[in-house]
Amino acid sequence: MRSLKLLVSPAALCLWAICFCIGVSVLGSNAARIIAFRQENKFGYAKTSFPLHMKRWDEPLFDLLAARAKNDMAEFLKGAEQDANAKPIESEGSWKPYAEAVSFLEVFRTLSFVSYLEVTTVTQGDTQPAVAFRAINFDKNSGKELGLSAFIEGAADRSAALQALSDYARADIKEQTGEEEESDELIDLTKPDLNIYERFTLCPSTKIGKAAGFTIHFPPAMSGPYAGSDFHVTIPYTAFAKYLKPGMKPLFSGEPRATEVSLQDLES
Repeated sequence: MRSLKLLVSPAALCLWAICFCIGVSVLGSNAARIIAFRQENKFGYAKTSFPLHMKRWDEPLFDLLAARAKNDMAEFLKGAEQDANAKPIESEGSWKPYAEAVSFLEVFRTLSFVSYLEVTTVTQGDTQPAVAFRAINFDKNSGKELGLSAFIEGAADRSAALQALSDYARADIKEQTGEEEESDELIDLTKPDLNIYERFTLCPSTKIGKAAGFTIHFPPAMSGPYAGSDFHVTIPYTAFAKYLKPGMKPLFSGEPRATEVSLQDLES
């Protein structure tokens, strides 16, 4: 009986109220950490979620990507409408709406540069979701996005620089998967094409304010031996140092301090 009185005492009730408020605060914290834009029509739904700190710390980049996202979502819904109108009418209500979800994961930051991985998941009706990656590398001083050609001399399909990246990526994925031989699928996955290696982000270094290399992001394939598996290969700058542009060489130093890239870390 005495213990019951303690549980319902004013002090105990106050403590329970505090615990409840903390619980509500934690539960609501996920929503507070993102800024989301949504568009929808009867043919589909699109949502783009940005981490709140991008708005706070990288506002020029946030403004650029937010404007792009609104246009991309409108185009996605327009495409869904076109597909719906082109589909033979089998029965009323047979159309299954499309869905698109876009999120951003920060993978690198210094005072001058920041890298995010943009992850897009598209579901067309009853089909299996398709995941695509896009790398965002932003120079905060110039206010511009940077592609591979901003870092690498002669960045082009089948160039010596891309071949160096390709060789490293192929060996790394081969080790990750435990393959004994280089399969045709592995060779195709890591071929020295610019559209593959543009999916790079800067890799954190053991030296503060430096990058230690590139991380190349391979989205999960829809079919084949790599179906459902995404790969994130960190290539140390020493593997491509001789191809670095002179103005970018001071950025790279130290050993890779690779952080695991997990799609589970994305907030929606």
